[in-house]
Amino acid sequence: MPVITVTGLIGSGVIEIGPRISDRLGIDHVDRTILAEAAKKIGATEQDVADRTERAPGLGDRIAGFVKTVLERSALAGGGADPYFGGGLDALLVREYRDFPEESHGTGELDDENLLKVTSAVIHEIASGGNVVIAGRGSNVILRDVPNTLHVGLISSMDVRVERIKQREQLSDDEAARYIQENDRARIAYFKRFFDIDPQEARHYHQVLNTDMLTIEQATEVIVATAQTLN
Repeated sequence: MPVITVTGLIGSGVIEIGPRISDRLGIDHVDRTILAEAAKKIGATEQDVADRTERAPGLGDRIAGFVKTVLERSALAGGGADPYFGGGLDALLVREYRDFPEESHGTGELDDENLLKVTSAVIHEIASGGNVVIAGRGSNVILRDVPNTLHVGLISSMDVRVERIKQREQLSDDEAARYIQENDRARIAYFKRFFDIDPQEARHYHQVLNTDMLTIEQATEVIVATAQTLN
């Protein structure tokens, strides 16, 4: 099964569709929530590790293991990287775009170039075994030259996105609209800063789906059907 990346405007269905693809195809799903959980495991005590040996390692355990290895081998290791990825890597992998710092605050080698190198290494490692859906994090750009990958972009109108964010975040219409606008601006800035591209351009995806015109379930089926042709 190929690697599938799914990214798009907040409220366009990425959060809902990623897990559905995973369930339909029986493959792993990685989003910023899973990465955050993996991050917490990097600083696990020896007892935590011993406890986990009683069961098969889960996806979060595996991610934590290779993120730790990547950090140890990277320029971030010399900068006192903490258990939560450290040195700003948490921002690249975990935070929402709207919560992303406008500039790096690290010193020495902890700059945007090295943060992107480590992020790319983590994403490539996640994708290396195939059989995974990766949500966001610029994965479609990082993996653009990797064979047997499917890059999906999701779009939706502001009205529909506001309704989804209202329900998900328990916000008013105005609050949801502001939340979306802040995230949209931050998302464009993120992709410009680290990849020098406009994430809205269709050329960065194999297919772009409009979740105004397709339900979440229909969009899932389209992606699954396309992915199955890549076997």
